[in-house]
Amino acid sequence: MKHSKWIPVAICALGLLLTTGAYARDEKKPNDYPNATRQEPKPDMSSSEQRDLSKAADLVSDDKGAEAQPLVEKIIGNARASKYASSFAHQLLGQIYYDQDKTAQAQTEYKKALEIDGLPNAQHFSILYNVAQLQLQDEKYQEALTTLDQWEKLTGKQTPEELAVKSNAYYRLEQYQQAIDTMKKAMSMTDKPNDSWTQILMASYFELNQYDQAAQIVQQQMAKDPTNKKLLNQLATIYIQGDKTQQALDLMAKAKSQGLITTNDDYLQLTKLYASADKPKEAADTLKEGFAKNIVQPSYDAYKLLGDVCTQSEQDDCAVDGYSKASPMAKDGNVDFQLGYLYYYSDKSKDAVDSLTKAISRGSLRQEGEAYLLRGDAQNDLNQSAAAMADWQKAAGFPSTKTMAEQRIKAAKGGVKIQRAPKKKQ
Repeated sequence: MKHSKWIPVAICALGLLLTTGAYARDEKKPNDYPNATRQEPKPDMSSSEQRDLSKAADLVSDDKGAEAQPLVEKIIGNARASKYASSFAHQLLGQIYYDQDKTAQAQTEYKKALEIDGLPNAQHFSILYNVAQLQLQDEKYQEALTTLDQWEKLTGKQTPEELAVKSNAYYRLEQYQQAIDTMKKAMSMTDKPNDSWTQILMASYFELNQYDQAAQIVQQQMAKDPTNKKLLNQLATIYIQGDKTQQALDLMAKAKSQGLITTNDDYLQLTKLYASADKPKEAADTLKEGFAKNIVQPSYDAYKLLGDVCTQSEQDDCAVDGYSKASPMAKDGNVDFQLGYLYYYSDKSKDAVDSLTKAISRGSLRQEGEAYLLRGDAQNDLNQSAAAMADWQKAAGFPSTKTMAEQRIKAAKGGVKIQRAPKKKQ
C-alpha cells in the first residue's frame, strides 16, 4: 500500500464525554439523530454503579486512568451489572487504554461497549465513530469503511467529518475516484473544510493523473497563502508530472525572486527543473550559488548533480570539481567514468587512465565497454601500446563498442595513427 508523502492519516481527537453526567440523558438537549434506526435503550443502573462510574469518569477526565481502572473493572466483573453500566464501563476502560497508547486494547473495549448495546444513541454512535477512526489510524482501511457504513445506517445521517474520514480510507485503499466523490460531497456540506481534506482531494486527482484538477486545488490554496512552501513544492511537482516543466520552472523561479528558495532541497529541486527544461547553465549557476551560500549540503547526490549540469553546460572545470567530490562517496564507478571522460578530452590522459581504472575497479558501470575503449584511447595517447591493445580487445566484447574497438585494433596493427574520437555531449 503506497502512502503519499503529502497526506498524513487524518485522525480526529477522540474526545469522549467523560463527566459525572455522561451517562445521564439531558431531556432538554435536541435530538442529533432524529432519523436513527437504532432503538435507544433506557438508562438503568443501580446507585452503587452510578457512584463508581461517576467517580471513575471524573478520574479519567483528570488523566488518572490508573486510579479509575479498578472501579471500572469492578463493574465489568459484576455479572449482575446493568447493560447501561457495563457498556459505560467498557467505554471508560477503552478510554483508559487509548490514553496509554494501547489502541488495540482500546478498540476491543469500545467494541464490547457496542456489543452490550446499553448506551444512549449519542454515546453509542460516538464510540462507533471512534472505532472507525482508530481502524483508520491502524491502517485497517476496509474495516474503517465498514464501520462508517454501519454508523451511517444506525444514525440515519452523514456529516462532512464522517465523509472526510471515509474519503481518507478510500484514498489509502487506492480507490481514488471514490475518494474524490466522497470528499467533494463532504466539502459541499460545510463552508469551512479542513485543510487536510483538500490535500486528500488533490492527491487523489494526482494519483489518477488528473493533474489540471489537482493543480487547481493547490492554486486555490496558494491564493490564500502565497508564501506556503509546502504548497509551492506540491504545485511544482504537479506541473512536472503533467509535463508542464516550464510552468513549474516559472513558479520556482518566481519563488526564488521572492526569497522563498532557502533550503538544500529547494536549491536541488530548482536545479533539476532548469536541467529538465534544457537550461543547464541556469541549473549550474543555481547549484553553485547554493554551495557558495552553504545552503546546499555536501552529499554524493548534490556533487554528482553539479558534475552533471556543469557537463551539460560545457563548464568542464566545474564538472570535474563536482565529480571529484562525489567520487569518494560513490558506490559504483559511474562518476569516475565521467571524470575519466572529462580528463581525456582535456588532454589529461594520465588522469583519465587513473579515473577510468578506478571506475572499472568499482564496477556496476552503465557503459563498461566505453570505459575500456576510452582507457585504451588514453593509454594510446601515453604510448602504452600493449595496455591500449588489451583494453580495446576487452571493449570489442561489448555490443555498444565492438565496432569502434575493432577499428582501433585493425588500425593499430596496420601502423595507422589512432585519431582522438570526437567529444560527445554527455
